Amino acid sequence: MLRVLFVLTVVFFAAESTILLKPAPPIFVPPSRCDIYQKNLCWVLDECVCRPIQNPCLRDAENEFRLKTCRRPLVPVSEELCKYFIPKVCLLRKPVIASILVRPACGCKTKPDELQQRKFRSLCELQKFSAENRTAYLNYKRCLF
Repeated sequence: MLRVLFVLTVVFFAAESTILLKPAPPIFVPPSRCDIYQKNLCWVLDECVCRPIQNPCLRDAENEFRLKTCRRPLVPVSEELCKYFIPKVCLLRKPVIASILVRPACGCKTKPDELQQRKFRSLCELQKFSAENRTAYLNYKRCLF
């Protein structure tokens, strides 16, 4: 009985480590030719999840980056169609830190948005927040805590 429990425990931890410890995808760095502050939201499906992107230049640059790193390309869709692909429930996973453009505290439209780092409980939470609040994120990275 103890051997069976031991074997099951080892198999469980081996499976969990291969699922949870897979390498993080490379981080997208916006090219200098794109203006990250220009707001002209584009809606795309990123692995069947709705995502707004700040402008068409950033969308095209990220698509090129994804193709070079052997990942699925972004699929352009309308905002109405994209809303059907917003996650309803998010399971707890590893937290992420995202680069998000936020309006200045004064709310002035003459000042450019500020680039801030914001922590989310999971990538799913980030995607849900981004789509529901019409807030584009430039990139994200996974963190331990």
